[in-house]
Amino acid sequence: MTDPVAIANKALTKLGAERILLLEDDVKAARVMKALFADVRDAELAAYHWKFAIRRAQLPALVDAPAFGYEFTYLLPRDYLALVQLNDLLVLARRHGKPWWSIEGDRLLSDWAPPLRIRYVARVEDYRLFSPLFVEVLSCKLALEACESLTQSNTKKQNLWQEYEQALRRAIRQDAVETAPDVAAQGNWLAARESGGMTGSEAADSARSGGFYG
Repeated sequence: MTDPVAIANKALTKLGAERILLLEDDVKAARVMKALFADVRDAELAAYHWKFAIRRAQLPALVDAPAFGYEFTYLLPRDYLALVQLNDLLVLARRHGKPWWSIEGDRLLSDWAPPLRIRYVARVEDYRLFSPLFVEVLSCKLALEACESLTQSNTKKQNLWQEYEQALRRAIRQDAVETAPDVAAQGNWLAARESGGMTGSEAADSARSGGFYG
């Protein structure tokens, strides 16, 4: 069964530490894992467009328009972590010049009229939805973050960093396999990076090879 305790114990095993029964146990390992768990989980979810974490929503505009800069204000879903798609635009990065949107607090500002259709990475708390490879990524990152507190070993920390990077690459490759080959045909792509833009086909290739990450 995949749950926070099982994931935390997987991380503790990587550290060579004693396993716990509950995150509320009055032992150092449990206290460290409890303090880290939610933040590390959300950060790893938001770092990549994991298929199991993507949700859809149609947002109405709020009555209060932005003071300046954009025409409409939208309230983001409560479980929102990162934007994937805005109407027909699959988000890879912000374009040069004025962005199509701006995320400010729990609001999304845009000139696009309502209703605004979005796909986004959600905060997933149903751990049965986590892929096995994402569980490995999360446990590696928890172990890495807890290493200083629980082991004070720089060597172990370096080894955990390598293990985390390898787990992340495997998980991203597997997740990208599930991307439809004609994903670029679903809409235009926002792929303007600091070094310039990408065509739709280049962006699709980037997605399948893990280009969404980072």
